[in-house]
Amino acid sequence: MIETARFLVVSDEWLPREWMPGVTTSVAVVSAVVAAVVAILFISSLISILAAPRYTGGGKLLWIIGIFVFPIAGPLVWWLGGRNARIRTDRL
Repeated sequence: MIETARFLVVSDEWLPREWMPGVTTSVAVVSAVVAAVVAILFISSLISILAAPRYTGGGKLLWIIGIFVFPIAGPLVWWLGGRNARIRTDRL
């Protein structure tokens, strides 16, 4: 049983130690995964904004500026509320 458990341990020998001195492999891998998720969220929200039929050019420009100024919160706000927001077209 112990030999089987030792066989299943993943080795971190694939990452050179001088790649980032003082950083363990798990921290580097987690950082890379988080960066990839943020990049995918950013790019997908940018594409979704450009394809949104609800917004005119000015509205799309404001959303794009918002996601560039706030690269993590901007895409989250877009996906949670901006994509399906009700737009008032009547003037008072």
